[in-house]
Amino acid sequence: MAIPPELQKAQLKPKGQPMPSFGIIDPLMKDPAITEIMINDVRNIYIEKEGKLSFSGLTYSSRESLDAVVQQLIELAGKVLTPDTTYLDAMLPDGSRLNVVLPPLALYGPSVTIRKFPSRRISANDLVAQQSMDQRMAYFLNLCVLARLNILICGGTGSGKSTLLNALVSFVPKSERVVLIEDTPELSLSNPNSVRLQTIPQTPTSLPVTVRDLVINALRMRPDRIIVGECRKQEALDILQAMNTGHSGSMTTIHSNSPRDGLVRLETLCMLAGSDLPLIAIRKQMASALDLIVQTKRFRNGKRRITGIVEVTGCEGDVITLQDIFTFDTEKEAFKATGLVPTFIDEIKELGFDLPPRLFS
Repeated sequence: MAIPPELQKAQLKPKGQPMPSFGIIDPLMKDPAITEIMINDVRNIYIEKEGKLSFSGLTYSSRESLDAVVQQLIELAGKVLTPDTTYLDAMLPDGSRLNVVLPPLALYGPSVTIRKFPSRRISANDLVAQQSMDQRMAYFLNLCVLARLNILICGGTGSGKSTLLNALVSFVPKSERVVLIEDTPELSLSNPNSVRLQTIPQTPTSLPVTVRDLVINALRMRPDRIIVGECRKQEALDILQAMNTGHSGSMTTIHSNSPRDGLVRLETLCMLAGSDLPLIAIRKQMASALDLIVQTKRFRNGKRRITGIVEVTGCEGDVITLQDIFTFDTEKEAFKATGLVPTFIDEIKELGFDLPPRLFS
């Protein structure tokens, strides 16, 4: 089942600027198949390729040569490290994400992690081609975004959460105003009526600007949707409140190993916000705010797949109720529909889209 042309969005042009040479890691930076470069210290450099980690075979001849590359990366990212700030998270000109940790935090010398991003946005059709999901799931998620459902994407590190969120964001109609909030820029926005906000770390002379600060401020910016790259801290409560107060169609990601674990982690983060709300009130707010949970997973063979699309159906007593819509059969290595029809199906039909009977069977 192909995604109809009327449901597809134009992809962004390749972003980023040319990069200078980085010595021995230059071929790694230029190899499009390599998605992550990990310089552990002068002894070894590891890479991620096709979802698998392996030793690159490269080492630095001296601490001085590694220090020179680290300093070049830091300057290229427009950052400065001081004795009081010996680590950073930043973006390189080509869009790659840079993390640097210096001694004494890193015991054996500087540690560098570079997460590379493709020169163009990976679309839902690309994810189907990569077997991260099937056509039915892509079509369904597209409709869910158009129907302005609130979506939580769950998964472990490197499971493809941000990649999936990027694909879903491309389905947002360009007529809608979107506020995108991130710690480090990773997502792409093609909507002309959109604003990107980025956090600022604490410095010796200024206080930090957190995701929570930006979510609270975003509510005053007349957004149709608020997209948060990753929910990590107390901002969880503010995101839920935004979803419950007229900003439907909002989306975020969270680290968890299952949809149920994702709800538990979200609940814990809400409690860290210092609110006096009782636990039952937080759970009811979560059940009211969230419509859909999408679970992602990276398998041992390097494949990243959506292992579940789950509807949040409500709250019975103090338990949030869920129902699986799509799952992944690990034994047969196949995506399958459970046969259950989402309760919000009428909202999708009101958009004028016909739903094939075989979509959920």
